[in-house]
Amino acid sequence: MELPVEHGLLLDNLLDLAHAPFTHTSTFAKGWSVPSLVKFLTPASGLQGYWDPYPIDMEFRPPCMVLSTIGISKPGKLQGKSTRQCSTHLHQLHVCLPSSRNKTRLLYRMSLDFAPWLKHVPLMHLLWSHFAEKVLNEDLRLVLGQQEGMIDGANVWNWPVSYDKLGIRYRLWRDAVERGADDRLPFSSTQAESLS
Repeated sequence: MELPVEHGLLLDNLLDLAHAPFTHTSTFAKGWSVPSLVKFLTPASGLQGYWDPYPIDMEFRPPCMVLSTIGISKPGKLQGKSTRQCSTHLHQLHVCLPSSRNKTRLLYRMSLDFAPWLKHVPLMHLLWSHFAEKVLNEDLRLVLGQQEGMIDGANVWNWPVSYDKLGIRYRLWRDAVERGADDRLPFSSTQAESLS
């Protein structure tokens, strides 16, 4: 689908699951308690990590993909503290392609590693599409507000907090690409090799 938002803002939103209990209150995070502390744990270098206390693994794959695995038992109920402790998972792939200034073409795929019979239920794809659109509309309210701020000259990326690690790493990578520093991209395999 085509979205009226800058692709970097959309990627940043996808990499920040800590907003879920505040933004997605009528969809997948309905019933989630708001923890007093959210941590995003990452390796020393890399563009992936996992959330604590949520059983969610995330990864940014340059230049424009976000992969996530969510340990889930039923809507609104998380199971375990890590995806390895969960018996069922929702897997997501988001590809955010800049299509023009402040517009993004979003390609989305989702899969479950349980209940394979669901794909044979008539009209199930329509139900999943409706649910995905509802989740996306919750995100768009937030991201479009950020974009308005950017258009008005605000730096929407200048207030990072501790759980923004993956978003910060994405921005460092993006800034290096925009500066033309292709030979020294942060978190690339060549840089990781030179650091070891």
